Amino acid sequence: MRGLRLLGSLLGLALLLVSPAGGGPASAATPNKCGCYRDTAGTCFCAKKGKCGCPGDCEPKGCEQQRDKEIQKEIEAETKKAEASQNKRSAADEEKDSSNVEKDSSNVEHESAKPAATASHGKMSAAQAKQLAKLIDLYLSDHPEARAKPLEDVRNDVGR
Repeated sequence: MRGLRLLGSLLGLALLLVSPAGGGPASAATPNKCGCYRDTAGTCFCAKKGKCGCPGDCEPKGCEQQRDKEIQKEIEAETKKAEASQNKRSAADEEKDSSNVEKDSSNVEHESAKPAATASHGKMSAAQAKQLAKLIDLYLSDHPEARAKPLEDVRNDVGR
C-alpha cells in the first residue's frame, strides 16, 4: 500500500512539474485581437472564429494571402485610374493641338508671305515656337525614355 501511495505522489508531483512547462495548446496564454496566441515553443494557435488584422503577429492561416490579393486589387484600380486620366489628358491635348494647328497653319501662311531673309536666318515666330513646344511635350508624354536622350538623338528617332 505504501508503494502505491509513493507512486501516486510521485505521479502527482510529475504532473505538477510538467503541466506549467508543457506549453501545449492548453497553456494559459492571452490571445491577441485576432483570437490567436503562441505557446512557449512559438507555435501559433487560433480560435475557430479567428480573424485577420494582426500582421507580423500570430494570425489565422490565409490572412497574408488575403492581404496580398487586396493590395494587388488596389494597385490594379490605381493603374486603371492613371491610364484613364492619361487617356483623357491626351484626348484633350489632341483636340487643343488640332485646333491650334488649324490656327497656326493660317499664321504660317501669313508668315510665309514675309521676306525670305527672315526664314533663311532660321528664326521661328512666337506661334511656331509655341507649336514646337506643344509637339515636344506631346512626343515626350508618349516617349518618356526620350527625356534622358540628347536632342540630336531624339531628332534622329523622330525622323525615322
